[in-house]
Amino acid sequence: PSAPAAAAQPSPERMKLANELLVANGEASSFDSIIPTIVEQTAGSFVQANPDLIRDLRDVAKSLVPEYEARKAEITAILARTYAAQFTEAELGELLAFYRSPTGRKLVAQRQELLDEGLKGIQTWSAKFGQEVETRVRAEMKKRGFTI
Repeated sequence: PSAPAAAAQPSPERMKLANELLVANGEASSFDSIIPTIVEQTAGSFVQANPDLIRDLRDVAKSLVPEYEARKAEITAILARTYAAQFTEAELGELLAFYRSPTGRKLVAQRQELLDEGLKGIQTWSAKFGQEVETRVRAEMKKRGFTI
């Protein structure tokens, strides 16, 4: 049985398991670029009003990134609380066992490749499907006396 979504404060053991799961399933590192991106975007937001400061703003952003990198743990904590609230200790343990298994490690290692290949296939399908729908719309409109 799943834990209620609004579980107040997950137990330390659930949080520990959730954190371990995020490392094992690769999600903890999937947000590695978020802090540099936010810092660069924020500094860059000043460029339009101060175009002559672009170089300095980039330098400031680069200098701030290492300072803020330590806050990545906050992102992981948010994700861990989410997992800990949604899954019981037993479920977290099962998930962790899977992601630590050879098959789970393979899934994590090949996730991006799987997503990329899947997306390519979906795009190809989508183009063919769109042509099929276009042909059908034209045929239905022709039945109504319209040539489009």
